Amino acid sequence: MLLLISYKFNDSNSQEKGSKMLKKWYDNGGPQNIPRSYDLKSRIFLPQYGNGYSVVDTDSLKTIWRKWQPWRGLLEFTIELCACLDQTVALYC
Repeated sequence: MLLLISYKFNDSNSQEKGSKMLKKWYDNGGPQNIPRSYDLKSRIFLPQYGNGYSVVDTDSLKTIWRKWQPWRGLLEFTIELCACLDQTVALYC
């Protein structure tokens, strides 16, 4: 199932804490630790605004929540079904 995940930091404190978590995640092998059933197709992250978008192909919402669980208190999430990657990218161009 192809999904669009939109996320935005709740406030500047959350954004600062999130940037430290992201650095630690990358230092600990970040992308290599993504579940096999979570295929990242596209990502746009705008750090100056504290928001971003990811298009993923995954087997279930449970997989998404397992991956994003550490970020739940810092970010506001929206998850939407995508018809196709090209259509979704066109919305943000």
